[in-house]
Amino acid sequence: MPPVLNLKKGDLVYLPSDIMLIDNYTVKKWIKLEEPTLAVMVEPQINKEDIYHKVHVQGNDWLVRTIDTLEVISHVENRRSF
Repeated sequence: MPPVLNLKKGDLVYLPSDIMLIDNYTVKKWIKLEEPTLAVMVEPQINKEDIYHKVHVQGNDWLVRTIDTLEVISHVENRRSF
């Protein structure tokens, strides 16, 4: 089971290539990502379910499966100056 992500609105997320993004649950429009892409989180876990996140990518809002979404984390190393 993948780790639970603590995503919030406005977070930057990584979307791998070869995944489908859909417009809504009735799927009238969709796109397939040809390249890895960064997106902005609009609404994590739509309807409080762990199935889809709403993200903003390529100028529109899309639904992406939660298992296809990776959190972008910045690590700052603690370094001592002497």
